[in-house]
Amino acid sequence: MYDQIMGAHRMGFLPMERNQEGVGGAIVQGNGYTPTSLGAKVYLNGGKDLLTVLNRVNGAGGEIITPKTKITDEIGYFASFEDTEGNHIYLHSKE
Repeated sequence: MYDQIMGAHRMGFLPMERNQEGVGGAIVQGNGYTPTSLGAKVYLNGGKDLLTVLNRVNGAGGEIITPKTKITDEIGYFASFEDTEGNHIYLHSKE
């Protein structure tokens, strides 16, 4: 991840290599943007194994809300965590 100031916004980029599996995107901080645990829920592909992501949450200042939990054999697993601003992020993986 890297961040950059763009106008009045600070953007944290989540880069992804082309032609590889993964999730890319950005998070944005700016006037009028209010992080909350009550707002929209963000669901992301957690990669091959959610533990790869979850093992980094606490060290980055977040908090795991729901540990890796099996949904069904066919659907896979999910987990959720709260980021440093209080947003709730949900993850999914097949394994």
